Amino acid sequence: AAAPALARAQAQDTSWVARSALYEIFVRDFSPTGDVRGVIAGLDRVQAVGANVLWLMPIFPVGVLNRKEPLGSPYSVRDYRAVNPAFGTAADLRALVRAVHVRGMKLILDWVPNHTAWDHAWIREHPDYYVRNERGEISVPRDEQGRLTDWTDVAQLDYRNPQLRQEMIAAMRYWLEEFGIDGFRVDVAGFVPDDFWREAVPALRAAVPRPILLLAEWGDLKMHRFGFDLTYAWDSYRRLKAVWRGAPADTFVRSELADLRAMPPGGMRLRFTTNHDETAWDQPPVTLFGGAAGARAAFVAMALLPGRPLIYNGQGVESPQKLGLFVREPIAWDQPRAAAARAFYRRVLRLARTDPAFVAGEFREVETSTPGEVIAYRRGDAVVLVNTRPHGVRVALTGLEVDRARDLLSDRTQYGDWVSLPAYGAVVLVRRAPR
Repeated sequence: AAAPALARAQAQDTSWVARSALYEIFVRDFSPTGDVRGVIAGLDRVQAVGANVLWLMPIFPVGVLNRKEPLGSPYSVRDYRAVNPAFGTAADLRALVRAVHVRGMKLILDWVPNHTAWDHAWIREHPDYYVRNERGEISVPRDEQGRLTDWTDVAQLDYRNPQLRQEMIAAMRYWLEEFGIDGFRVDVAGFVPDDFWREAVPALRAAVPRPILLLAEWGDLKMHRFGFDLTYAWDSYRRLKAVWRGAPADTFVRSELADLRAMPPGGMRLRFTTNHDETAWDQPPVTLFGGAAGARAAFVAMALLPGRPLIYNGQGVESPQKLGLFVREPIAWDQPRAAAARAFYRRVLRLARTDPAFVAGEFREVETSTPGEVIAYRRGDAVVLVNTRPHGVRVALTGLEVDRARDLLSDRTQYGDWVSLPAYGAVVLVRRAPR
């Protein structure tokens, strides 16, 4: 019976995955109440920026033993089959899933398979599920090079144990089957052995008769060969920051071309200019990229590349907050230009989700007169130009006519073959009749 189910799962239509725009939500910070009901009340905010997939950071009970800082990390999971009481009840989560689906959106959960909290029941009931150090003690996690991490609030799971593998897959299936969620973002997926994913991904896709989205927090393209839809564009993010610090803009596009040539069939990159890690440990985009204009320019350059775009708590209103993982800091939604910011991000995400050029258009480099300053590429019949510098530039394109092209970001018409871009200006030019 399993073989036909697996064949059916692999043949499913996953077009919604290919047209997704993800919105990452830290439940603690998203609303004044900091709970699941607050997410339901804030769904208009998600749709206001054009996203159609909610990614909830872990909603499970947080470990108390060896907890870091006041509230602990959401990635220190005490029970894989329960909702954090601070966030509400299982009934609240079901209500959120229903509310999301009524709006034609999807919802994925953040899954943490590499480690558990020290007060997870498995520590007591199944100590053989955990990795031991040279002294025979349960170990904190090690990274992919075998070095001990500073994740002292969690204990490393041992995937050499076949019973653990069965339990982990069963726990993931529980949320798919009992709550109707639409997939998972998998935390540090590359820390978990490859052969587990070869077993788990087909089992998850066969578990329910609908497409699901699987996002690996990992950059290695091998994750696509295991069946993940999306992997992190970490290198793209680093390259974009380097360009903003003065690296030649054309190196960004050439590196993206090389990465995409190596992409396994059907694989996609998650495109972001921030996420919960970056805002916590780096800086939010409005700080990192030189203000609101720089943050918007960086988002255009990243979000319209092949792959699927991500937006994070507060990014859509250009909040300058650094949101830590171990504390609670509600989003300050009433930013001075919040309405204009939402309209901008909505327009970009709508292009990424619905315009044929950005859903499936071929990606090519565009040569310009300002290769050191302007990120330039084509997606189908659209030309994306992003000024990465805090001063205006005029740019000419080699071999492309843009006179009387329309800018999809502003609805203005371009006159002449020289494009004037203000400081951190961005345009998306097409020569086609308006839809």
